[in-house]
Amino acid sequence: MVGRPLVLDRVLTGGQHARTVLVRDADASLVVRVFPRGDDAVVRELDVLRRLGPLGDLAPRLVAHGDVDGLPLIVTTALPGGPPGTDLDPVTIGLRMGTALAAVHRLDPSGLPDDVRAPTLRAGRLAAAAHRAWSGVRTDRVLTHGDFWSGNTVWSGEHLAGIVDWSGARSAPRGVDVAWCRQDLVLLGSTDAADRFLRSYEQHAGRTLPDVRAWDVVAAARADTYVETWAENYAGIGHPGITAQVLRQRFDEWVRTLVGSRTDGTTVAFGQR
Repeated sequence: MVGRPLVLDRVLTGGQHARTVLVRDADASLVVRVFPRGDDAVVRELDVLRRLGPLGDLAPRLVAHGDVDGLPLIVTTALPGGPPGTDLDPVTIGLRMGTALAAVHRLDPSGLPDDVRAPTLRAGRLAAAAHRAWSGVRTDRVLTHGDFWSGNTVWSGEHLAGIVDWSGARSAPRGVDVAWCRQDLVLLGSTDAADRFLRSYEQHAGRTLPDVRAWDVVAAARADTYVETWAENYAGIGHPGITAQVLRQRFDEWVRTLVGSRTDGTTVAFGQR
């Protein structure tokens, strides 16, 4: 498919959607991602990758795509680096991710699938809180990554060197990515990092997000029913200590800061910080 022999370097962990491997030849390293049969992630990512030129080295470049035995796959350049080091201060992670996300949100979302990310009635115990919060959010669209968490970033020391896994990119409200990243930083163990990330994002985006708490609730409602399953993802980026139990504990503490001891949304004025 790429016109030259490749050698397997290693399997890349930290995600569950695709099987991801790093391959190499004498000249370069490449990332191969193989998706389940019938998955349209490759088609979606092709449309996104061509838009990412303004990000420069922050984004991978397309090398090839196709299928093997009916399984869709995509080959991209490998960004140098790895997941954030386990000794890296979460505040530093948050600051760098805020800067990078502001750059992503400056890209043109025209033509991408539109996704307002309204909460559904299947939001479990947080359904009422999420629907109440939704009434206070801004829904102007930007190009969103769709799964902006630390495991989809590539680092070289304290430098954020790249962002990967663009198949979930959409034309959606900026609060989708902002709240999802804040939640990830909380799950890493630092609410301070979540707040510093927000300030960094606002500074580099040149705007404030007065509705961020509402988006936090919407994001929490989306994650609530399966947050424990992310333990494998965190282990894959070097955090085996972030177990299912730890994830649930940190998540529930975060929810309490958002909606208090109740989950019907009546104890917080959503849309205010």
